[in-house]
Amino acid sequence: MKRALSMYMFDKDKASTRLYEDLQHRLYHTQTFRDYIEERKREPNTDNISFENILETVKNDINLITIDDLLEITLFFNSQLYPLFSQDSSEVRVKYIEDLYDYLGITCLYQLPDSACTAYSYQYEWYTETFPIDRLYKDKGANIRSDDFLHFNDYVILVAKGLIDTKVIEYECELTSHEELIIETIKTEYQDHVLLLEIIEEQVKFLVRIFYPDDRSPYVHTVYHACEFLKQSIQMKSMINTKNNPRIVILDSY
Repeated sequence: MKRALSMYMFDKDKASTRLYEDLQHRLYHTQTFRDYIEERKREPNTDNISFENILETVKNDINLITIDDLLEITLFFNSQLYPLFSQDSSEVRVKYIEDLYDYLGITCLYQLPDSACTAYSYQYEWYTETFPIDRLYKDKGANIRSDDFLHFNDYVILVAKGLIDTKVIEYECELTSHEELIIETIKTEYQDHVLLLEIIEEQVKFLVRIFYPDDRSPYVHTVYHACEFLKQSIQMKSMINTKNNPRIVILDSY
């Protein structure tokens, strides 16, 4: 099974009504969520899964959801929705799931391709060694404050832009005027943050120095995915409202 790394944010009000009702009663393709959980609990190492606990969290505040519980919700929807689009393109399926998630109060901010997961995780680990982030849950991902995530996200933007500017490889990375403005705004915001700028410079120099095209290490994949990281991180920055979206969940599954 390939690794998947995804970032989610939530609409508490939508989830407490629409998602709660759907998980409680709705039959999707072949199962209700209750049926799915009962089936899952017959598998090994699933004692921590509870239909009642998941619904209680969704009803009260989905922002406090555990990594395991969010994983069960996403696996349920995948199992029920993917078969409905067996004759359609992946674009049609993805658009339907995005629209459904939005209606239910779930937003998948970014789903990384398998080859980019280790690179993004490496950057998260490098950043948090200097700037620790408090997490509600740590296994299979993290549930963190959106303020903390956005600070890390700014770090990713500056590292990615730094790599692109070095031209360590021939990037095809055209930026819009809006994207350029966001980058310049971030640079201005952190111009006096000496420690952050030091670790960004150190990281960019390190990645350029050890880059080898045939290597498949997380360091090399950071270089290869720099443009994607840059554009997706800018998009996430534009989407997250810390007041409406107080927490971000990073889901890391295999």
